[in-house]
Amino acid sequence: MQAVVPALRVRSYPASKAFYTKLGFDELWTHQFEPGFPIFAAIVRGDMQIFLTEHTGDCAFGAKVHFYVPDVDACHAEFQARDAQIAEPPGNSLGPAIRDMLIVDPDGNKLVFLTLA
Repeated sequence: MQAVVPALRVRSYPASKAFYTKLGFDELWTHQFEPGFPIFAAIVRGDMQIFLTEHTGDCAFGAKVHFYVPDVDACHAEFQARDAQIAEPPGNSLGPAIRDMLIVDPDGNKLVFLTLA
């Protein structure tokens, strides 16, 4: 189990869920005190989990999360096949030993997928 789970602020959980589904994330669970209230949800891709929250006091928009993956180029091909928007395709912006790709969600949160050389 992942020891730390980052939370990302989202404006609309249904819209964010559709976006993250294109990246291969599945909904694990959701919590809502009652209909019309903000949603707090857990989504997973393999063994990587993040929280998505509509709650204003939880965190700010524009976070940055790094995901270590076995092959960022394979992820890139998968995301393209799912018609996901990619801000920066795989490259070595963090140096020659790290291959990275940037995706920005609809709320400005930055998702960096990394593979160590």
